[in-house]
Amino acid sequence: MTGGNGVATLGTMKKRRKPKAERQQPRIRFRVTEDEKANLEAGAAKAHLEVSAWIRATMLREAEKA
Repeated sequence: MTGGNGVATLGTMKKRRKPKAERQQPRIRFRVTEDEKANLEAGAAKAHLEVSAWIRATMLREAEKA
């Protein structure tokens, strides 16, 4: 995991992937306006998440309430 000088290098680090069954494959696409997109990005940033992770968490929480 380290190069010759004791520093980790990308070339020597193995990338660990989730098992295939745990990887997210299906996608849901939906259209939003530029303002809506900006609002979604702002919400995700406040939660310190990527937009897709934040939308997923928010929508799953709302789906459980329905």
